Amino acid sequence: MNLHSGIQKIKKAFQVSADVPMKQYTRFKVGGPADLLAVPENRQELLAILTAAKDTSVPVTIVGGGSNLLVSDQGIRGLVIVTTHLASGIRSEKGPDETILVCADAGERLSAVCRYTKNCGLTGLEFCAGIPGTIGGAVMMNAGTASQGICNKIQYLDILDLDTLAVKTIKKQNLIFTYRRLELDNHLILGTSLALKAGDPKTVQQRFAANMKRKQTTQPMHLPSAGCFFKNPDQKYSAGKLIQDAGLKGACCGDARVSEIHANYIVNCGNATCEEILALKKRIQKAVFDRYGIMLETEVKMTGNGGKTDE
Repeated sequence: MNLHSGIQKIKKAFQVSADVPMKQYTRFKVGGPADLLAVPENRQELLAILTAAKDTSVPVTIVGGGSNLLVSDQGIRGLVIVTTHLASGIRSEKGPDETILVCADAGERLSAVCRYTKNCGLTGLEFCAGIPGTIGGAVMMNAGTASQGICNKIQYLDILDLDTLAVKTIKKQNLIFTYRRLELDNHLILGTSLALKAGDPKTVQQRFAANMKRKQTTQPMHLPSAGCFFKNPDQKYSAGKLIQDAGLKGACCGDARVSEIHANYIVNCGNATCEEILALKKRIQKAVFDRYGIMLETEVKMTGNGGKTDE
C-alpha cells in the first residue's frame, strides 16, 4: 500500500486532521504541514491508531510538548501523533527508602508535575522550575541543569515498544541515560514514576520561586525557542559562553536570532523559518570551531522532510 492510500484509510477510520502546520505544535513556532495529525485522548486510542499506521505502512512521528523540537519547513510526511492529551492526572504513593513516588502519564506538563510537588511539599524537582514541555519529553531528553538531570529522580517507566506495540515497565537500573538523552530508541514513554522526598512546604516553594526567578532573568523565556540549542561540550566549556565569546550574541538570519540574554538560545523574533534557523546554526558552529576548534553538537531534536505524498 502506498503512502497516499494508507493516509486515506487512516483518515476514514480515525479523527485526524490533514495538512496541519507543525508550528502550532512546537515551542519554536516553526514547521511545515503534517500530512495527518492525531491527538489521542488515551492509551487505547493511541494503540488503535498506531496499529492502523503499522498495518497501512504509514510512517509515524511522535511529538510531545514540542519544546525541544525543530520541524522542517517542508513538514512531516505520514502521521504525526501528539501525546499531550495522554494525561490522566498526577498521583503519589509510598515508595522505597522513605521516598514518595509521584506518578504521571507522559502527556502531563512538567510544570503541572512541579506544581503538584510544590503544593504537596515534596522536594527533588525544584531544579525543573521553568522547564517547558511534558514530563515524557523531559525524561526522553533527560532535562535538567548543568549539575543534574531528571534521570536522578526516575524510579520506573511505563513504555510502549513501537515495533510490537507491547507495554512494559522498566526499572531505573535498566535504563541508560546520557547527557540530554535517554537511550530508548523505537519506544514511547507512556508514564513515569519519580522518587521524591517529603520536605518543608515553605522551603520547597521558596526554592521553586528562586529557580524560576533566576531563569526569567537569564533566559529569553518571552520569545519562541527550543531552549538551549547546543550541548555543552564538557564541564569545562559552556556552549553559551563559547558563542558569546565568538561575538555572536544578537546575530541574525532572517527572523532567527542568537539571544542577547543567553547566547545558547536561538529565538524566533517573528516568522523565522527552519531554513533560517539552520543557517544560523551553521554560522555559529563555524565561528566557534574556527576560534576554539570545538564543533558544537545540537541539543535540539530535528525532524521532518520534504516532498509530497504520492498522489
